[in-house]
Amino acid sequence: MRILVADKHDLFRHGVVTILQSLNMSNFDVEEVSDFESLVSTLANAPCKMAIIGINVLEGKNYQSLAVLKSDYPNLAILAVVENPTPQLVDELRAYGLNGIIAKSATSASYISALKSLMLGGNHIPITTQRRMGNAPLSGRGAFANALTKRQEEVLLLLADGKSNKEIADYLSLSEGTVKVHVTAIFKALDVKNRTQAMLYAQRHRN
Repeated sequence: MRILVADKHDLFRHGVVTILQSLNMSNFDVEEVSDFESLVSTLANAPCKMAIIGINVLEGKNYQSLAVLKSDYPNLAILAVVENPTPQLVDELRAYGLNGIIAKSATSASYISALKSLMLGGNHIPITTQRRMGNAPLSGRGAFANALTKRQEEVLLLLADGKSNKEIADYLSLSEGTVKVHVTAIFKALDVKNRTQAMLYAQRHRN
């Protein structure tokens, strides 16, 4: 498995490589590039399973260039790394068929969550950003209404965004112990065994 990390900043690329190595995957190679031309030529030379692409490598090109990459390499999972994933930017990038979007300043736990999701064929979209703006990410809570309370749904959406129990607790003004209780109840209600399965469940049932 080849994974491509594209970003102008050496420190960021090395950080992503370190996170990938922490996942203890076997039989994978990581290649780093720092500009768009190298990104394109590397993809053309050999197939890649995943590309983590910092928007800064576009160097003035519009985001449509990512859509072109996705069209040329439909089996390539693309995680776009952006400085500020506003709802408008998230919607634009989602329209291009990208598999994931993440803030450059996201925690290592969020990156691990995103990378695991993409490796399993899932997506990673910052759905909590849309929620804060008042846009419901689920269809009238129809997917969860019979299984979860409103608070548990909020916890699940934050969990699906790769946040730790402590981060969820801080965001919802709850104790970390209360979050753990909610997470346990969510696992039982959705019949999942871990955070990754819960995350994939949430992402499958969002708009």
